[in-house]
Amino acid sequence: MKLSRLLKFILLTLAFTNSGTLPVGFPLKPYEGVGFLALFLLLISGTSIKLGCNQRIPLLWGVFFFGSLVASAWGIYELLSSDLSMLEWAQGRYNPLVNTIFHYVYLAFDIGLLVMFLHALHSRLLTPEEFCRYWLYGALIAVVYAVALNLVLAMGLPASVLLRWDKVQFMDVLGVSMARTGPFEEGNYFGLYLLVSTVIALWAGRKWPTAFFKMMIPVLILGTAITASPAALLGVMTLIFVAVVSGSVSQVVRQLAVISGVIVLGILIQTGLFQTLVLDKFSLLFVGGVTDTQNVSLVQRLNESYHAWQMFLDHPQGVGMGNFGYFFGHYPDLYTWLITDFNNFKPIANNVYLEVLSEHGLIVFLLFVYLLYSMVKGLLQKKELMVAAGMVLLCVYFVAFPTFRLSLIWVFWAFVVYLGSNQISRLNRSNGQEAASK
Repeated sequence: MKLSRLLKFILLTLAFTNSGTLPVGFPLKPYEGVGFLALFLLLISGTSIKLGCNQRIPLLWGVFFFGSLVASAWGIYELLSSDLSMLEWAQGRYNPLVNTIFHYVYLAFDIGLLVMFLHALHSRLLTPEEFCRYWLYGALIAVVYAVALNLVLAMGLPASVLLRWDKVQFMDVLGVSMARTGPFEEGNYFGLYLLVSTVIALWAGRKWPTAFFKMMIPVLILGTAITASPAALLGVMTLIFVAVVSGSVSQVVRQLAVISGVIVLGILIQTGLFQTLVLDKFSLLFVGGVTDTQNVSLVQRLNESYHAWQMFLDHPQGVGMGNFGYFFGHYPDLYTWLITDFNNFKPIANNVYLEVLSEHGLIVFLLFVYLLYSMVKGLLQKKELMVAAGMVLLCVYFVAFPTFRLSLIWVFWAFVVYLGSNQISRLNRSNGQEAASK
């Protein structure tokens, strides 16, 4: 069985994190079994792993993995000394040791995906064009699935027709109730996937201006509209703006793009979107007031982030990966009208930076920030401005995102690290030489 075929299957199915899953003790995503098989084949192949000149980045992710064990060891010891009888229902993994093993297995899997795809790109098991093409094939399937899901539900048919067994999130878009999740667990996950896909489509469309890569831009915009994620919509608009401004266009087109961007931003400021995303959040976070009492989701997310911050202040060494929920009920709520006790299990901080800070501790958090910085820096050094903009948007997305332990992020990071290496520079030079010879 060829490793390249397994990697292409993973790229095709990355989006299907909550549809077509296999209930084997816990939902097994379509690409996970294939991913573990691919990693096993790579390990027993005896080939040396090629990580390129930026090999320090995947190696430092290994340091991140082992460095966080200190916090987890303390957290497990603390929890096993507590009464957890009321938490047996929490996530189906009420035992702290089982919970920790679960999270570390999946973090190892995600880091393994980064290493494996980076190796595949450097060793030419996958060319950059193949990587982009198969990723976007998967994105196309995901958007078609999202459209089909909305049509099926509009006809009154159950979502199980499309192998969707759980509840579906809905949101009103221009007065129409949309199933915003597509093949994902929630709309924010789907929005981030489509944002990253837009980065890949714009980059690939510039390198290989084929009809498929150009066609994917409106497809991805349609999918992003279905997610009804303001962050994803603004992110895609920003990427398109960067693509126009940084592309080989005339000065007139560039000026028109800037003017259009300013007009769109001005319109957004006048809408309720700016009120919700900016004014309400700052009011809730710094003043403690509520300017939109109907926005329950916003209040809950800020409250969970507040708990993470308080958790870090009490335990700067970290409480252990995946242990946020076990310590959540130990802290009073940000808003007195919310009710929290030890039995209230909230598994995530809803802010990636606060998640890492509270669970992994200050030292590992600084390493996490440095790794993000290193990936952006590598892209800027190679003048990959489009992908650098995508990385910055992903970092902004993390401010209000459930977790960084999502496999699509790590596969994308493999692509990012590859672009920031010398390998892609040699590829560009060879392509230029071929074009000159012709």
